[in-house]
Amino acid sequence: MKPIFLEKDTKVGENSFYTRYAEVPHTYNQFHFHKEYELLYNIENSGTRFIGDSIRRFSNHDLVLVGPKIPHYWHSDDQYFMGDPTIKARVVLVQFVANFLGDEFLKAPEMALIRNLLDRAIQGIQIRGDEARTIGEKLYQVTQLSGWKKVMVLIEALCLMSEAKDFILLASRGFCESHKVGNEERISSIFNHIIKNHHRDYKLEEAAELANMNPSAFCRYIKKTTSKTYSEILNEIRIGFACKMLINTEDSISQVAYTCGYQNVPYFNRQFRSIKDKTPMEYRMNYKVR
Repeated sequence: MKPIFLEKDTKVGENSFYTRYAEVPHTYNQFHFHKEYELLYNIENSGTRFIGDSIRRFSNHDLVLVGPKIPHYWHSDDQYFMGDPTIKARVVLVQFVANFLGDEFLKAPEMALIRNLLDRAIQGIQIRGDEARTIGEKLYQVTQLSGWKKVMVLIEALCLMSEAKDFILLASRGFCESHKVGNEERISSIFNHIIKNHHRDYKLEEAAELANMNPSAFCRYIKKTTSKTYSEILNEIRIGFACKMLINTEDSISQVAYTCGYQNVPYFNRQFRSIKDKTPMEYRMNYKVR
C-alpha cells in the first residue's frame, strides 16, 4: 500500500520562525505535515478542520497549535468559494521549530510550562473561548512586528497558551504514534468529496469508486489511514454541519437532520449524542444562553 501523507517544506528557512497574516478567498489545501510546529488563528473563517484523526467544525477565532509530523488541513465552507469579494478568510499563520531560540532556551526551569505545551501539541491543541481571542490578538501582533519585538510577543503568546485553562486535545494518541507518511492526494480527495456531498445519501460504494478501490479494500484503507471507519468519518462531518445549523438557524431538529444527509431522525439524534455528548436540542440551548 502507498504511504498516506506527504511531508511539505515550509518557509521557515533561515529565519527563526515564519509568520503571515493573510486575507484570502478561502482556506483549502491537502492533508500534509512538516517538521515545524504550526499555530493557525482563524480571525474570520469557518469550515471543517482535520487534525490527524480529529474532524471538527471551526469558526471565527479558532486557534490551534499543531505539532511536528501531524497531518492537518482546513477546508472553508462553500460560501468562501462563491467568488464574493466581500467574503474573505482572515488568518494568522506562525510556524517554528522547537529550538527556534537555541538549544538551551527550553531547558531553562522557567520554560517548563512551554515544554509541556509543545509536548501536548503532538496531538494538536485547540484553545477556546476568550483565551483564544486574547492569544490570537498576540499572534496577529507578531505578524506586524519585526526584530526582537516580534520574538518577545511570540514568546508571550506561547506563555499564555501554556497557561490556558480552556483547551482540548484533538488527534488521538494512537493516531499520532502510528500514521504513515506519503501521498496525501487520495485521502484528501475522499474527505473533500464527503464534505461536498454530506447532505445526500452518500454510499460507501461511491466513496470507494472515487478511490479506485472495491468497498472491502476501501474500508481497510480508511481504517488504517484514520483509525476510524468510513461511517464514523461521514457521521462526524455531518454532525459538524448540523452543529453549525443548530447555532445559526432556527430550523427544526428534523429539518437539520434531513439537510445534513440523515433520513432517520432518531438515528441522527443517537449519532449526535454519541459525538457531542448531548442532544441536538441541548446543544442549541447551550449556545442560546451564552
